Amino acid sequence: MIDRAPDVLPVAIALVAAWGLLGVVRYVRADRGTRASIRQAVRVRCGWMRLARMAGLTVTDKTPGLLGQLAAPKGTTSPPRVLTPRIKVTADQFGVVVRAKCLPKVGLEEFQRAARFLADSWRCTRVSVLPDGPGRVVIRGVRLDPLVTQTEHRPTGRPPADLSRWELGVDEYAAPVCVSLANVPGVTVAGVPGAGKTSLINWLVCDLAPSRAVQFAVADGRCRQPMRVTTPTCGPVCSRSSVTTWTRRTPCSSAWSRCGVPGPRRSVTCSG
Repeated sequence: MIDRAPDVLPVAIALVAAWGLLGVVRYVRADRGTRASIRQAVRVRCGWMRLARMAGLTVTDKTPGLLGQLAAPKGTTSPPRVLTPRIKVTADQFGVVVRAKCLPKVGLEEFQRAARFLADSWRCTRVSVLPDGPGRVVIRGVRLDPLVTQTEHRPTGRPPADLSRWELGVDEYAAPVCVSLANVPGVTVAGVPGAGKTSLINWLVCDLAPSRAVQFAVADGRCRQPMRVTTPTCGPVCSRSSVTTWTRRTPCSSAWSRCGVPGPRRSVTCSG
């Protein structure tokens, strides 16, 4: 019989080296915020066993298992085991996402009560705990506040697949936020100066502009004098039956007139 046990060690070393190389490549290619989150994720994994015991997220199993009974000396019982919820940590630009398995007496309520301790230990601005299916919870730790962090939106140049969805950005936990525009006759965007109303409208216009099913009609009422719509008598450029729209530039004093139409610095656009 050929002993192939020594061949397992090189394979294991190669797998560990490949896994470490992928981690290094991901760390190098990430941006500055994601690199900080990756380091934070490493600290969360390494300190989870100790933190879980201090935060009361462990349970003592006094029933000996099969392996414990076999390993215990004859006539004795194995000592009780301290069980800790298993976790899986992922990092992004704003922080970490921890998915944990619940244990008896360590469920959603226990994780929610320990959220403030987790935030202090993980150096997070805020931590939320939500259910993630039967017997599972998802813990969102935000290192940077997404509401005060500057973001950048780059339109793809292609029409969106669903024109009734308006992507608004992210919430306080960096989760995507969208509203449905289906069967909505109108939308009002309000806020204090500098809150991002113009950026939000520009985001919508840039995303919907490539679609042929969308038409835009823009009215800007920031002029110092009221706007007037009329049909003047033009020269050979346009006629009375032409659709004429009077517009005024901002500031109003910088406008001009076309088609030879007299007027106090107004501009006219004629289309036959």
